[in-house]
This record gives sequence, structure tokens and C-alpha cells, in this order.
Amino acid sequence: MSDQLPLKFPLREEFTLDRFRVGLNRELIETAASNERVWIYGGARVGKTHLAQAICGQNEHSAFVPGKTTSPYDVDLGNYGGYRHLVIDDIDCWLGRRDVEEQLLALTETRLAAGLGFLMTGSGTPHQLSFSVEDLGSRVRSFHCMELKALPDSEKRQWLVDEVKERGLELPVDVLEYLFARVGRSQADLVDVIEKLDFESLAQSRKLTIPFVREVLKL
Repeated sequence: MSDQLPLKFPLREEFTLDRFRVGLNRELIETAASNERVWIYGGARVGKTHLAQAICGQNEHSAFVPGKTTSPYDVDLGNYGGYRHLVIDDIDCWLGRRDVEEQLLALTETRLAAGLGFLMTGSGTPHQLSFSVEDLGSRVRSFHCMELKALPDSEKRQWLVDEVKERGLELPVDVLEYLFARVGRSQADLVDVIEKLDFESLAQSRKLTIPFVREVLKL
């Protein structure tokens, strides 16, 4: 094993527990922060990465590893075993590569032997995913598996208003309800829409109104 220190991936400053919208996930958050062996799954943009980074951010001796933006060809997990808190986000992006899965298995065994927790996030449960190294699948299937649930509609409205406000825009009530009725209520879809409206609002120096939204989104 190399003595070289493992790469420390930066955390986004805004990804804190204070700014994480709890919704129906209070028990999940407490479990994720407990430093047990936990697997969190959920749909796109429900907040898995936010929560994963927030858990690391509140613990000094921690490491966050982003599976989605780390190529399987660049994975080197050899020296991550000693961190008190370790999170691998979007781990399913690496599955199917036997060499990487063997590293994951060795890392999992190291942390189990040391009595250290391990937090992983993925798009589905370990039972729904395929593993090239079955021993790895067996280990992670023993993790405490919890779903990160999307916000209920009552909280999603305020979340959307705040998302828009952070971009320096105002979201009138009529536009909010128009988006919910025409775009849908998926957080992933709503974020995509807001990013597009933000860009066009800045480019055209226009406020968010129903005619503007209709024009931009071609509704």
C-alpha cells in the first residue's frame, strides 16, 4: 500500500446540514450521521450529494469521494481506510469494473475490521444493482439501506422559491403555480427549468412572468 496521502476532494460550501431540507428524512439524516455502515439511495437531485458532503463537512477527520466525477480508471482507494468518516457518493458509477470493485471490497473489509462506518450513496438499493465481485455485493447488502425521499409538495414550493431567490430572481405565486401545473413536480425537472429560466432571464434582462416562462419553455 502506498504511503501517499489520498486525494481530498473539495466540499461545496453551501452543502451543509443547516441548509439541507429535511422533509421526510429526519431519521435517515440521523442514521447517516451516526458513522454506521449506511447505504442511501434516491432519485436524481433529491439531495444525496448535498447530504453526503454535509456529513463530511461536520466531521474533521473525514473524506468525500465523488463517484460520478471520478473516472473508474483513476480510482485509487488504497489509503482511505483510516478516515473516521468516509463517504463515496454515486458509487454505482463504478460498478461493473472488477478492479475497482476489488478495491471497494478491500476498503470495506478494512473499515469493518477497524469498527469504522462507511456511507455510500447510489441510484438504487444494493439488491437492485449488479456487482462484478459478489463478495462486495454481499457486504454492502448488509448495510443499513435507506431511501432519501423527495420533498413533499408543501415544502417543495418554498424550496423552489428559495432556489430562484438565490439566483437573484423573484418567483411570483402565479408563475410558481404555473410551473407546478405545466412542468411537473420532480425536483430534477424543476432544477433544469430554473437553470434555463435563469440563463434566459439574464440574457434578455426580463423578469419571471407567465408569458416569459411560456416563451422560454415553449409551453
